[in-house]
Amino acid sequence: MAEFLDSFDVERSALLTALAHIEEVWSRFQERRALEVEGAEDSDSLIASELAMVRKDLAATEFTVGIFGLIKRGKSTLLNALIGREVSSMHVTPETAVPVYVSYGDAPQATVHFADGTVKHVAVEDVSEFTSQKANPNNQLGITFVEQQVPVGFLRNGTRLIDTPGLDDAEADEVYTERTLQELDVVDAGVVLFLSPPTVGATELRFLEEVVARDLKKTFLVCNMYPQHFHDPETRDAVLQYVGERIVEASRKAHRAGEVRVYPVCALEAWEARQADDIDKWKRSGADRLLRDLENELSKGAGKLVLHDAADRIERAAEMAKAEVRVRQQLLDDPDQLEGFRRQLDANIFDLERRFDGAVSLALTDVAPLKMRIRGLVLQPFTRAKKDLSTLESADELEAFASRFRRQLEVAGELASRQFSEGLEHIVGGLQLQLEERFEAVMTDLAPNLPQVRLSSNALITTPDQVQAMQRARARTRSVSRTSAFIGGLAGGGSALVAAGSVVLGPIGLLGGALVGWKLSSIVAGQRNLVKARGAVVERLDEIAGELLRDVDRQVDGAVESVRSAVERRRRMFAEDLYQQFEVVERISADPSQLELYRRDAERFVEAFDGCVARARRVVGDMDLRLPELAR
Repeated sequence: MAEFLDSFDVERSALLTALAHIEEVWSRFQERRALEVEGAEDSDSLIASELAMVRKDLAATEFTVGIFGLIKRGKSTLLNALIGREVSSMHVTPETAVPVYVSYGDAPQATVHFADGTVKHVAVEDVSEFTSQKANPNNQLGITFVEQQVPVGFLRNGTRLIDTPGLDDAEADEVYTERTLQELDVVDAGVVLFLSPPTVGATELRFLEEVVARDLKKTFLVCNMYPQHFHDPETRDAVLQYVGERIVEASRKAHRAGEVRVYPVCALEAWEARQADDIDKWKRSGADRLLRDLENELSKGAGKLVLHDAADRIERAAEMAKAEVRVRQQLLDDPDQLEGFRRQLDANIFDLERRFDGAVSLALTDVAPLKMRIRGLVLQPFTRAKKDLSTLESADELEAFASRFRRQLEVAGELASRQFSEGLEHIVGGLQLQLEERFEAVMTDLAPNLPQVRLSSNALITTPDQVQAMQRARARTRSVSRTSAFIGGLAGGGSALVAAGSVVLGPIGLLGGALVGWKLSSIVAGQRNLVKARGAVVERLDEIAGELLRDVDRQVDGAVESVRSAVERRRRMFAEDLYQQFEVVERISADPSQLELYRRDAERFVEAFDGCVARARRVVGDMDLRLPELAR
């Protein structure tokens, strides 16, 4: 079933082989001399570091599929059917109370993550004690999310599925819609499930219309049907006709061009087919087509972007490597001027350090007002909540208030994370341009007409220390697809600091939602005196706000320090690469035969780097040609 993702895996392996080739060429050029840190994985060479980052990002690629919809639509049943084993509880009553992440593992295992930062490892069969509404009503246990790992082939190439909590029709307000739309923006593919017949309600139809107004390509609308309706052609066609017309009209109003596809599926039969290993029943259930199209979209959409981005980064690293070769050629052509070139480089490196100390300090002053704005966004729901609290007149209204506030805080946390990410990326982007320009100026002083210096897009947001932190975070949450890091809302989780293009802050929204469930549920359930309950809720709101603000401050300060250390490290690696060229030329300058040999070798290295780039480009080019054939 996983032929599309298998194809991606083949292309990724081919690209990793091309990457290994350029790493080998660069290593030969550097002669592995004075550039490796003993016992460390990362080189002190800027170019080697860039290539290592490409390798790590390719190896860590994940594709995330979110399953969304109101309660009792069959989300958990469909998830289990797609995976082929029960990983999410299925009952007639609403079951999923917290997000459940499912990824590949050699053996079944489950981990529960709590709002207070603690983690609990549990048996897979005990997961429902933490995820179900019955065992954990309104998330009173304060669980942020649960992750399960299962040995399923469909997930082995880095695919991860998320079963999200649903709401009933009365709760499916604009806050729920906004939260779901936020999550659809960051997943690689979103399955939006609705159940019909009975007729799709007005609230759910409006929700579906909002969904299709976003991104048609990566959104899969699934009409789940009971067996008796699914196998009745007249009923099935009538439902699809009605829903399809409404959705198509909504997409036109939103000026969205493209095909709107609604998948009729019987999730119950798909699950039964999996249990019985009945291939024919599986195909008849409609889930087979859905799964194939999902895999196809992941491969030609997110997968294609990942591979093209990696090939671009390999090409940029090769251009930087060729610039280093040109510098060596310049030194080899006139070794008598080596001392003068060395003094010039010393002055330029000193000037580079002075300039960037000032540039970094100036740029990071913009973080303070950004941080204040983010804090304000986080606090907005609390201000609103305290006003709403004074109008409540019954225990039922208090319970509804807690549920609504949790959703509002999740949305606000997501928005805060996104805005901080965008603001920091703007700051870092300016710094990166300055760094590239100064690197290029230093090298041009040594050898004119060099290729442009271009660092990876995440060059200033990921240091080796941060890589380790990111790897620990990934091991906890497995939340970085390229492709995206899930922050806030139901898709919350992820590393505290990720590459540019992803959200930088941690799961503020999800943490806030879990804290609300944990700290407010006992008050809402246990207080009979409404006045006392209001006072207790206000105290808890202040506690939650304080915890969230401390978390924001900690993460912002960490992001600032990471940028500062990244600039310093890359500046140091750049200098190490250039000074190494002087060491090589000084060592061989007394031997004319060696000088001539190295001059000839320099040109061969230029050709070798060009060959490496061509090889990487062939890989992604071949993938582009094969994808349409696979789709057919």
